[in-house]
Order: sequence, then structure tokens, then C-alpha cells
Amino acid sequence: MTPTFRHFAAFARVARLGSFARAAEALGMSQPALSQSIAQMELLLGVKLLQRTTRAVRLTAEGEVLLPRAEAILASVEEAVALLRERPSLRLSVGSLPSLARGFLAEILRHHRERYPATQLAVTDGTSEVLYAGIEAGQLDLAISSRLRGHAGVTFLPVLRERFKLVLRRDHVLAGSETVTWREALAHDFIAFPPGSGGHAAMHDALDRAGLVLRPVMTLAQSNTMMDMVEAGVGVTALPALGCPAPDHRLLTTRPLVAPVVDRDVGILRAAAATPSAAMLALQEIVMECVAGSALPGMTPDAGLRSRLHRRAP
Repeated sequence: MTPTFRHFAAFARVARLGSFARAAEALGMSQPALSQSIAQMELLLGVKLLQRTTRAVRLTAEGEVLLPRAEAILASVEEAVALLRERPSLRLSVGSLPSLARGFLAEILRHHRERYPATQLAVTDGTSEVLYAGIEAGQLDLAISSRLRGHAGVTFLPVLRERFKLVLRRDHVLAGSETVTWREALAHDFIAFPPGSGGHAAMHDALDRAGLVLRPVMTLAQSNTMMDMVEAGVGVTALPALGCPAPDHRLLTTRPLVAPVVDRDVGILRAAAATPSAAMLALQEIVMECVAGSALPGMTPDAGLRSRLHRRAP
């Protein structure tokens, strides 16, 4: 058996301070425990390292030989720990809403690959409920999601707000209007997000304050499926801006929804009880930078985003 890191740390501290009492205080341990640690080390090495008198503690010849090597071992370990803390780990599991994956997620991944080529990102997409569950279960390190209530174990860092737009066929009667009120939209067959989803919560809260009632003909969790139904002529729907069809879509178009204007908050999720790693903080920084520099229509960076980035700047 060989001495441990703690043995070397105790020996070096006593040797440099010349006192068991001062070394025990510096190490945050009792003096008897420190004396026992030094005795164990001497027993393991089979030599006497320290000469203890009533006035001072001095190194023996063997202690003189060992001290610089012990300090080199300690310095090497501390350097390795610092390096690991500064360098992102080699793999992160990241979740994203499908609408964001189509939006600026590709830009985030590109920037991350340029800065941290050795770090692998395992990316999956899912609804807000799936992403929150993944964070809570420890299956995801970070996720980009809309805000959900009732998840005290998940930290939500807001990064952007996106506006809901009406999605409809180009030949729909409402397509002739520049803007559409929610009352007008709800007068037609309406396809909505299911209760419990981030999209449903944002719409329900805003419509409730406006005295409007949402009575959908069907509820669907995936924005792509909702657009398929609209394209088939089943009804109209409202989607966050990043989840809307492209302007050049062959059959679908969008119109601004007003009275009321409805937005949803999107942010970064991580486990509330866990200390974020350097890799997680590095990716979080890139997400905030990409959002702050984005000019995507219908999307507004969170009001405090630029100030948070400014505080992190060197």
C-alpha cells in the first residue's frame, strides 16, 4: 500500500508551516487526526519524515528528500483538476423543441463545434413535457424549451420570447386579412396544443384574460402534425413564430394574431439541484449569444439576455 493524496497534502503542509497546530487549522482537521495521518504515512514508507520537538517540527533527511517531490505531486493533481474544470466534458445530452431545431439550433451546434471540437453533443427533440422529464430524470444535461409550471426541480433561464401566429391555408377566407383577431380565428375550426403543454398554457392564459374561450376541434402535441391537418383543410391553428411554415410554403401561410397578442417564453432548462459543469455553461453561453444575435421574425431576445452576456464578457 502506498500513501494517498491526503497523506502527501498533510506532510507538505506540516513541513512548510513547521507546526502541527497551524497545519491542522489550515487543513480543517483536528491535530490528533493530522498526527495520525503523518504516522500512517511514515509507517507505509518505513522511514521517519518529521522530527517533532517541544518547540518546532523539522524535516528528517528522508523528509528533505520527499518534500519537493510531494509538492510536485500536489501541484500536478491541482493542475489536472483545474484543467478538467475549465475544459468542457467530452459529451453532453441536449434537448430542443422541434420548432427551435428548425430555427437556430443548427447555428448553435455550428458555433459549439468550432469552439469545442472535442466535445460531442447528443441532440434530441421533443415536446416541453418530454424535455422537462428528461432533465428531471437526468437523461438530459440541458434543454431549450418553453416554460412549464409545476417543475420545481428544473431551473428555467429565459432567453427569448416568440409570438404566436395564425397558420392557415392560402385559400382560407381569413388569408385575405393583414391581421386576424383571436375572436375571428376561434370562429373557425381550431386545432390547438393539448392541456399541459407550453403552447397551451401561453394561449389559455392570454385568451382567458381577454375573455375568450378556446374550444378546439382537436388537440395535437407536434407542430408538424398540426400543420399537416391545416394543410388537409381540417382547420386553422396558432403556432409560435419559429414553428410556423416557411414564407414560400406551397399551401400554407401565416397572419399576425391580435386582440390579444400572445407570446411564449423559451429558455434553457437544467436540473435545479445540480451544479452545472464547465461544458454546460459553455453551451449555455453559446445559446445566449446566438439568440442575442438572431434576427428571426417573430422572435425577441429576453430583456435581460444582453446584460447577462455583458456581465460574462472579459
